[in-house]
Amino acid sequence: MILTIKDFCIRCQICVSLYPDLFEYDLERDVMLPKVDEVPESMVEAARGAARDCAVTAIFLKKS
Repeated sequence: MILTIKDFCIRCQICVSLYPDLFEYDLERDVMLPKVDEVPESMVEAARGAARDCAVTAIFLKKS
C-alpha cells in the first residue's frame, strides 16, 4: 500500500504525533510527508489508523 497526503492537509501534525514511523513534517516546504514509499505489511494497520485519525481526512491509502 502507498500513503498519500492530499493538498488540503492543514499540517496539524497529528499524524506525526501518533504515527512517527510513517510521517514527517518538512518545515522548509511546509508539508507533511510519508516516510515510506511503500507501507510495510507490519505497518498497514497503523497506516489505516492514520487515515482514520487525520483531522481533515487528507491521508489516503491506495494499493500499489
